Amino acid sequence: MPEQLPKEIFNLISDRAVAIKGVEAYAKAILFCAGKIPAYILEDLLESANSFNNSAKSIELELSSNGYAFDQLERLTDMVVAAEKEKYHIGGE
Repeated sequence: MPEQLPKEIFNLISDRAVAIKGVEAYAKAILFCAGKIPAYILEDLLESANSFNNSAKSIELELSSNGYAFDQLERLTDMVVAAEKEKYHIGGE
């Protein structure tokens, strides 16, 4: 596996990590509402989940066309998140 991911894959994985955080935030909001879930929260959650599913399909196709296996996604995601944290830690964009 190359030392550096292609930019397209890096961006797809980064977007996926952000989507996971969004779905987790909605799940926490739903738990907090305890049975009184506003419709807009449910609508946003469904939209986020649908977007997440579409993103996962794109990532799977992009990974396979660049010589990566989908089962490497967790490790690749960890690499992307670590790289982004480091970039922001040192003041990058």
